[in-house]
Amino acid sequence: MDASEVMAAYAGAWQRGEPEAAFALYADDVTMRLPGRGSLAGEHHGRQAVIAAIEALLARTSGDAVEVTVIDRLVSEDRVALVVREAVHRGDERLELERVNLYRVVDGTITDITIFEADQYEVDEFFG
Repeated sequence: MDASEVMAAYAGAWQRGEPEAAFALYADDVTMRLPGRGSLAGEHHGRQAVIAAIEALLARTSGDAVEVTVIDRLVSEDRVALVVREAVHRGDERLELERVNLYRVVDGTITDITIFEADQYEVDEFFG
């Protein structure tokens, strides 16, 4: 699969509420960079560390599936930028955020993820 196909499968898995299908697209040596000042901010190296960070973020929500809407995508040979709107819940709280996720795809797997939040303060407050 080329970068565009990998990212379509990845975004589709999240939109269907199937994180395990999304995680299957990570390379063993994937790196994810999370912005902010929260305890999970920084670089996470390796598939298990990236999955653990994502699961830790999801554990800070009500456990409902993340609502994901892909607004736009920019694609080159090995990089894809997804402009997304995501919504998560915790009790009566709802966080609707916009972000750009930049991915690098090599040999049909995601090797690099960098996240850019539109409102980092809001994300830090919710997930802090």
